[in-house]
Amino acid sequence: MATSRHSHDLIGGRYRLESTIASGGMADVWRATDLQLGRVVAVKLLKQSVANDVVVAERFRREARALARLTHPNVVPVYDCIEEHGQVALIMRLIEGKSLRHLLDESGSGEQPAQLSVHTTVHIGRSIAAALAKAHSENIVHRDIKPANILVQPDGNVLLTDFGIAKPLKATEDDGTDLTRVDIMMGTAKYLSPEQVQGRPLDARADIYSLGLVMYECLAGHVPFKEDNDQATAVARLQRDPTPLGGIRTDVPSTVINVIHKMLRRRPENRFTSCTEVVDALDEAMNHLHDAVTPPTGMNPSLEASPTARLRPNSIDPLMPTKQQRVLHAVPDRDNTPERMDREQKDRTPKGTARSRASLPATQRTSTKRNYIPVVFLLVAALIMSFMLWKGLQNTRSNSGTTAVIDNIKVGPVSVQNVRSYDPNGDDGIENEDMIPALLDNNPATTWTTVCYGDKYFGSKGGLGILLSLTGVGIGTLTANFVNGPWSAEVFVSTADTAPTGLNDWGLRVADASSETPGIGKFTVEQPARNVLLVLRRIGTSSTCSNTNPYKGVLSDINFTSAK
Repeated sequence: MATSRHSHDLIGGRYRLESTIASGGMADVWRATDLQLGRVVAVKLLKQSVANDVVVAERFRREARALARLTHPNVVPVYDCIEEHGQVALIMRLIEGKSLRHLLDESGSGEQPAQLSVHTTVHIGRSIAAALAKAHSENIVHRDIKPANILVQPDGNVLLTDFGIAKPLKATEDDGTDLTRVDIMMGTAKYLSPEQVQGRPLDARADIYSLGLVMYECLAGHVPFKEDNDQATAVARLQRDPTPLGGIRTDVPSTVINVIHKMLRRRPENRFTSCTEVVDALDEAMNHLHDAVTPPTGMNPSLEASPTARLRPNSIDPLMPTKQQRVLHAVPDRDNTPERMDREQKDRTPKGTARSRASLPATQRTSTKRNYIPVVFLLVAALIMSFMLWKGLQNTRSNSGTTAVIDNIKVGPVSVQNVRSYDPNGDDGIENEDMIPALLDNNPATTWTTVCYGDKYFGSKGGLGILLSLTGVGIGTLTANFVNGPWSAEVFVSTADTAPTGLNDWGLRVADASSETPGIGKFTVEQPARNVLLVLRRIGTSSTCSNTNPYKGVLSDINFTSAK
C-alpha cells in the first residue's frame, strides 16, 4: 500500500524530499537532495490516489525505462528509479526554469494573447523535434506533446519531459508491454493528432502533428481547435484545417508558415516523415527569418557558423517579447493566399468518420446545415460588394480614362523620377551613391554594389537597398537584376511626398522574393506608391571582398513598370 509523502521523507535511503515544485493529475514533482552525491534533484512520485493502480504504476515504470535510454541535450535526464512501500519514484535532473505552458499563461493578459517571436518559436520547435527524433530512433513515440511538457531554462535551452504515456513505435497486437488499446485516445485533447482521435496505430508523424499545434499556438496566441468540451475539440481536427497562420501574424515568414502547415496536415502521409526532416526544414526556414523581421542588431554571426547551430533568445529577441498592438489591416502575402493554400496545402481528408461523429453526444453534434447559413450570408454580401466595387471602377475609368482609385487613393501611370541608395545606418543615409547611375543604363555589365559585410544579413543594419521616387502615385511591378546569389529582398511603399527616413517608418512589406542563384527578381506592387523601397535582406559572397567581410550585394539594373 502506497503511503503519502511529506517534507524530509527519505526515498531509497538517499533522496530527502524538501518541497513540491509541480503537481499534475497523476503525479507530484518534489525538490529533493541526493545525500550521497550532495546534489539537488527532482523526484517524481505518483499521487497516493493512483499509486495503487497497477496499470498506472507500470506506465510510470515505463517512463523511467524510456527516459533511461534517451541521452539527448533536449530530453530531461533520469538518474534513478526506486520502488519502496508500494510506490515508484523517478529521480531526475532538477530543471531550473518554467514550462512553456507557464510562460504562455503568464504573458497573456486580457484580450491580448501570448505570442512568441518567430525566432523563439522556431528555436523551441527545432529543439523538441531534435529530442523526438532521438526518441523515435529508440522506438518510442511520446504521444503527449504539449506546452506543459516542454521546459525552458533561463539560458534558452529547451527540454522535453513526461514520457508517461509513451509507447513503442513498433509493437505486435499481443505485445504485453503496450498498456493502451489501439482504439483508446491517449493524450491531451487540444494537442491530439487526427489518428489519435480515431484510435488508429501511431508512428512518429503523430508527434509531429502535436508539435505543429504547439508551434501554431506560440505564434497565434491560441490553439487552432477549441470547442465546448474535450471530445468536440479532439474531433474538430478531423473536420477542418487550422486557420492559416498568415492571416493571424503578418510578420511570420512564409517559409516558417509552410513548415508548420505541413506538420499539421490531417493525413499522416502528407506530413514530414520524420522529426529529422522537421529539424532540417526549420533550419532552412531559419535562413529566411529575416524575410519578415530582422532584429535591430542583425542576426548573430556566431550562429551562422554552423547550419545546425541553435538560436538562443537574447535581449533583442527575448523569450517572451513585449506584445505589440495587433495590426488591423492585412497585407497580401503571395506565399499564403487562400488559393495557394487550397491548391498546395489543403488535405483531402474525409470530414470525419461515423464512429468519431457518434462519439459526441447528440446535443453537441454539429449541424452542417445550420453552419452553412452564415456562410451563405457572407457569400451573398461578398457578391454584392464585388459588384459595387466593379461598378465603381467602371465609373472611375469612364470618368478619368487613365486613372483608378485604390483605397481612396487615385493612381495612374507613373515612371521612375529618381533613384538613390538607402542605408538606414549610414551617416548620410546612402551607400556607394556614385554607382547608382549603373542601375539605369540598361547595361548588365555595369553594377551598383553594397560595401563588403561580415554578415550575410547586414549585421546591425538588418537591410540595405535602393529607393525609387516615382512621378506620381501608381501601382505596378518592380524588377531588379541580382548579379550574385543567394539573395533575398523585400519591397516597402509610401504615398507621402517625402520618403520615410527610418526603416521602421515604412510599415509592413508589400512584396518579397528570394533565390539561391543570381537572376531577375520581380516584385508586384499592388498598393499605391509614390516612393518604392527595395531592401536587400540577404546577400551572397563576392570575390572582390576579403575573407573577414566576404558578403556583398550586387545589382545591375532596376526598373518600375506601371500597371496598365
